[in-house]
Amino acid sequence: MWIFFIAWLMQHIANKKFNDTAYKYMAGSSLYAYLSHYFFIILIAVMIIRPYRISFIPALGLEILLTNLAILITYTIFDAVYTLVVPAKKEKKQE
Repeated sequence: MWIFFIAWLMQHIANKKFNDTAYKYMAGSSLYAYLSHYFFIILIAVMIIRPYRISFIPALGLEILLTNLAILITYTIFDAVYTLVVPAKKEKKQE
């Protein structure tokens, strides 16, 4: 029942473009996040959590926050470089 409710809720609420900029970064970075999230999790764990011996609950919050932040920052950098290298296509006016 819980899965049905979440699927229905996401279909009706989260499946709409509410802001062009937010949609570009959240939808565009989803594949990049899927491919790179494990790298950032390990990087944060090795460089921050283990040396400072942070306990589980604060470490979990820190991992989630910093991993998502790292994904969005690096995706923004990659997107900016991509738009500089490959300019946007001009749309033809229909007659």
